[in-house]
Amino acid sequence: MKRLGFLLLLFLTACTGSQEPPLPALLAAGGGDEVRFYRAQDLQRGTGTPVETWATPGLQDLAYGNAHRKLYLLFPDRVEAYDATGFSETSIPKDTAADQGLPAGVDCTGGYLRLGQGALLLHCPAAARAFLWPLDGSGSLLEADLTGLDPAARLALLPQGSLDLLAYLTSAAMGFRPAQDPQGTPSLERPLSPPLDAAPFDLRADAAKGRLLGLGRVGLEARLYTLQGEALGSQRVLGDFFGTPRLALDPVAGLAVYGRGFQVLEPRASSVLEAYTDFAAGAMGQDGYLYLASGSLLYVYDLVPSPPQRVAIPSLGLAPKALAFLPVE
Repeated sequence: MKRLGFLLLLFLTACTGSQEPPLPALLAAGGGDEVRFYRAQDLQRGTGTPVETWATPGLQDLAYGNAHRKLYLLFPDRVEAYDATGFSETSIPKDTAADQGLPAGVDCTGGYLRLGQGALLLHCPAAARAFLWPLDGSGSLLEADLTGLDPAARLALLPQGSLDLLAYLTSAAMGFRPAQDPQGTPSLERPLSPPLDAAPFDLRADAAKGRLLGLGRVGLEARLYTLQGEALGSQRVLGDFFGTPRLALDPVAGLAVYGRGFQVLEPRASSVLEAYTDFAAGAMGQDGYLYLASGSLLYVYDLVPSPPQRVAIPSLGLAPKALAFLPVE
């Protein structure tokens, strides 16, 4: 009954922004060999005092999976999964983690995490290796077969039926295929015309809409590529000086792109905002707020007004390279 009440609260308050009631939630910020947890409502009021701090030497990335309520941390030699069912706005117990070491000789420095429906993707670009781990933190790592993919490709997991397909964006193409069978089905690939002029910036899978979203540079433009069904489309995003663009996506709250400046794309498109500020990390909250980190400052935007309204810029005391939004009970 308690779990049902939590899900009902999440549904009723999702994407409420400045409206009431607020969604109880935390923002996890990873950087500087630690993860700090903040109450989302405190950040919206301009207060950057953490509820808890975990020491995480060597942290590369973090991600939160709402389905299994687990927080995942990536390190150069391993991945860890923490049960978040006991997290609250006032307490973040660091229980014993489920962890899985990477194979000998694999260094995942510079790596990142992507969530699927049943698996977590660990991509280690410098090692040209990628692995899948069950979201419940059980079992061993399964290696994805990257045969034929450019080492600079960006990867994600695209749920389709009961499968988590390996999605990819290279400088020449966007597509998906079975993670351990490059010649298997279902699969689809669409060429980029013209091809990108540099390595792609980011790739995200939007399972709710069955689409892939990728970022790359063509000439002097940053472009967003969308593969949905069999159709590939693209549009220019950000301004002339776009930095290193990344995507912030929540299937309910919306979609934004950030780099030098940011731009909300869904649910209502905005112009480029904060055009001279470089953002290194971002999270689209289910509470209808966008959280963007620039150095040690966190820019908090309410997405309900149009254009989005900046409500606070608290200092976090660290410079995050990864953010994750965690609804709590």
